[in-house]
Amino acid sequence: MEFSDYALIWWHQVQRDKIRYEELEVETWMDMRRPMRRCFLPLNCHNDVREKLVRLTQGEKSVEEYFKEMEM
Repeated sequence: MEFSDYALIWWHQVQRDKIRYEELEVETWMDMRRPMRRCFLPLNCHNDVREKLVRLTQGEKSVEEYFKEMEM
């Protein structure tokens, strides 16, 4: 996969900053996920998802369908 548009510009900036500040380069998915989440996820997203999980009750959907919904 590859980035395009704003995400590509953002990624190049992340790489330049890592070089500038002599940080380790991105080698794993976890290394990449951290800066992506900081940039692209709203601050309250984690709390919102946790709240949805707390209020989750089994209804008409399968567990797999609920899991996919939570992932999204």
